[in-house]
Amino acid sequence: MDGPLVSVVINNYNYGRFLSEAIDSAINQTYPGVEVIVVDDGSTDNSRDVIASYGDRIVPVLKKNGGQASAFNAGFAVSRGDIICFLDSDDVFFPNKVEEIIKARQRHPDAVLYYHRILVVDSQGVQIYRSWPFDLWVGLIRERVEQSGGWWPRPPTSALCFSRQYLERVLPMPVDGFQLCADAYVGDLAPFLGMIVGVPKALTMYRKHGQNHWSSLISKDNNSIRRIAKHFTFQHDQLKETLSIMGIKTSISLDRHLPYLMTKHALEQKPSLWKIALLVISYPSLSCASRIYQLAKLVMKRF
Repeated sequence: MDGPLVSVVINNYNYGRFLSEAIDSAINQTYPGVEVIVVDDGSTDNSRDVIASYGDRIVPVLKKNGGQASAFNAGFAVSRGDIICFLDSDDVFFPNKVEEIIKARQRHPDAVLYYHRILVVDSQGVQIYRSWPFDLWVGLIRERVEQSGGWWPRPPTSALCFSRQYLERVLPMPVDGFQLCADAYVGDLAPFLGMIVGVPKALTMYRKHGQNHWSSLISKDNNSIRRIAKHFTFQHDQLKETLSIMGIKTSISLDRHLPYLMTKHALEQKPSLWKIALLVISYPSLSCASRIYQLAKLVMKRF
């Protein structure tokens, strides 16, 4: 085989109805050097029957329920690839996903994170939003991330691929608090530890089906907004603590963290601004996070 081995780590919990499509998309990549690892996090549906049906075409990891962070840790522990691509079991890779990541690695061999746009689809795979994030960053973006309070327009799990050297440095990750949204831990740390490369193509279908974590959080009521504000606060504090443990000084502050500021303002002022917050958070299309922050401040003054 020419080229590095790529590990696709699929994390699954009770998504048996979607799991085959996710596994098939990882197996049927145009790039030949792929190992597929499926971590089942204690499912109680038919997921393990689905996994067993693939035989030795995949590497199964069957564990007790411990949350997404524990699944990330378990999958990486058995992986052998030079690049590790994570895939949520309700999402789907396009056939050329890994091939495009390899091309990006050839151009930027020292990057710690390669990411790309996602195509948002419904439970049947029909596109419902434009591909995002619109704005893609390439290079050493730490300064920009510092200016935006640790936030950057990062896509979710299924659009993130990491170098092995990077994950060896940051994993295993803490389990407490990251039973969901474990991608925040590995994704938010990356700009502080090396180069980030955004690939300007949609290479994953992100399925929005009403049972995703964010779907359950987001609604119009204030309790939902409080939960999201708490979520951003935890992620920010965890990032700051981890960087401190690693001996990396940082000036990140919630006072410059756009999603947190928008949720906070929605609670303190008019709830109608929540719609604007969702739009900005979901579609960060301006050239940098600091500019979005300035826009947010101007918007807030109008209410």
